[in-house]
Amino acid sequence: MRRLLIAAFFFAAMAGVMTVPSYRSTLEAATPAAPTFTKDVLPILQQNCQECHRPGAIAPMSFMTYKDARPYARAIEKAVVAKTMPPWFADPSVGHFKNAKMLTDDQIATLSAWAQKGALEGDAKDAPAPVEFHDGWTIGKPDIIVKYPRPIEIPATGVIDQSNLLVYAHFDHDMWVQAAQVLPGNPKIVHHMKAWIRPPGSAWMKDAPEGELYDPPRGQAGQVGSDPEAVKVSTSGIKPVQDILAKYNPGVEGQEFTIGNAAKFIAAGSDIVFEAHYTTNGKPETDQSMVGIVLAKAPPEQRHITTTAISERRFEIPAGNPNYEVDGETTINAPAKLVWVQPHMHYRGKDYELTAVYPTGESVTVLRVPNYRFDWQVGYELATPLDLPVGTKLKTVSHYDNSTANKFNPDPTKNIRYGAQSWDEMNVSFVGIVVDPKADPAKVFRRQGAPVRPETE
Repeated sequence: MRRLLIAAFFFAAMAGVMTVPSYRSTLEAATPAAPTFTKDVLPILQQNCQECHRPGAIAPMSFMTYKDARPYARAIEKAVVAKTMPPWFADPSVGHFKNAKMLTDDQIATLSAWAQKGALEGDAKDAPAPVEFHDGWTIGKPDIIVKYPRPIEIPATGVIDQSNLLVYAHFDHDMWVQAAQVLPGNPKIVHHMKAWIRPPGSAWMKDAPEGELYDPPRGQAGQVGSDPEAVKVSTSGIKPVQDILAKYNPGVEGQEFTIGNAAKFIAAGSDIVFEAHYTTNGKPETDQSMVGIVLAKAPPEQRHITTTAISERRFEIPAGNPNYEVDGETTINAPAKLVWVQPHMHYRGKDYELTAVYPTGESVTVLRVPNYRFDWQVGYELATPLDLPVGTKLKTVSHYDNSTANKFNPDPTKNIRYGAQSWDEMNVSFVGIVVDPKADPAKVFRRQGAPVRPETE
């Protein structure tokens, strides 16, 4: 119907022009020109979309050129009008985030008008300079790449448990890192992945063969903190700790650690442990993933740590329950600043909220995610670091839908408990904090259990 109205208006305007050739009608003159790809659309795509929508990146189609994007004009319009793209799920009324991917009303209107008015290409001279990407890296060209020593084989079918793979990195000196990125060797089968720093002397995965998928004992897949056998300090005087170097999943690619003049620390003799979740796709595949590291130019003022600050495991979600609540809590033991948050749940995750409660009794809501999406696990980078004085409590409230109304629910007839596999559930808050470089990062958080939920033995 809308196409017919536009066509009718067009022909009526044309008739007016032919009848009165000496002037253009006021209405016709007021009609805005159709947006073009080169002048109006491409700048929006560069700023908000191309990081994922380019060859070798996570999205299934590229928006780098007009030829790439033109077939998806209507799909782009539908996604931006519905606000399902770009993927950003934080409540805009809570907090401010440096990496927010939210289009303005004007940008949405431009993309919509472009699709509706013929998706025109425009003049090549209007196009901005192309954004440069480095062979899939969003962090720029890495100084160091740590890669699986050889490809691993993934079967055609079946379920592959979340597993770890150890790589002897042979770091021969202490390093400060300003950015890191996990780059899947085969994005078709890598669902998500972490690269952990295993500090020198750690007994974690001491029996694991290098370069092979290893199913760690229960409780070690997301182990946090330094092993008692690890060295006390590095040659630089910095305490090594088991730390997440980088994460990969839909919504999180390369990570930078420079906020607050910070950087991440890797001690000489550290190794890399890849924590991997693979999915089969109907044919045999291989993978040889890697993590890229960009080194800091100089020692930083603060140290960046990425860890699971809150991991509540004591819950059981009853079958059919559409709104089960799980609460988590931790207390700050040493001065720190919060710079990054990523909530993590599985298929039944519904919503999430993080609140900081200060020793004074005052509180601030840091992040609210009213519509959590397991397929888009976004990391939220605070625009300004949040001070966490000693005694501050970080509290989370999450809800889960284990009912038939949840179309992603693998089995609404089962009670669900904590577990590493996707059909289990998790209640984890990954956080990035910055601390004094000489501080012991393993002692920043003191975990406190939330009220115990009923469990079935």
